[in-house]
Amino acid sequence: MVFELGLPVILLLFGTVWFVVSSYRRAAIAEQTVAELNAETKALMREVRTLEKAVAAAEQGLRTLSSHPSVPRDVAVTADLTLADIRRLTEGKELDH
Repeated sequence: MVFELGLPVILLLFGTVWFVVSSYRRAAIAEQTVAELNAETKALMREVRTLEKAVAAAEQGLRTLSSHPSVPRDVAVTADLTLADIRRLTEGKELDH
């Protein structure tokens, strides 16, 4: 039995195959992009945690410094810039980028 396919049916089949292949390619590219973004996000989160630990250690050092009796008062007052002050400055965009 021989099937005779007309031009409209052949064009419909070709169009369907083309659509499926292009959709698959776009989905594969999107999946790869999401994986790259997830990896980048994880790396940035690790960096943020490291920076938060460094800031906390520096803040603790400043508290220790400002409470030490041998430190002059003007140095102790200057050392009282806290993490909250830094966040206020950066979130309020009081610092130039």
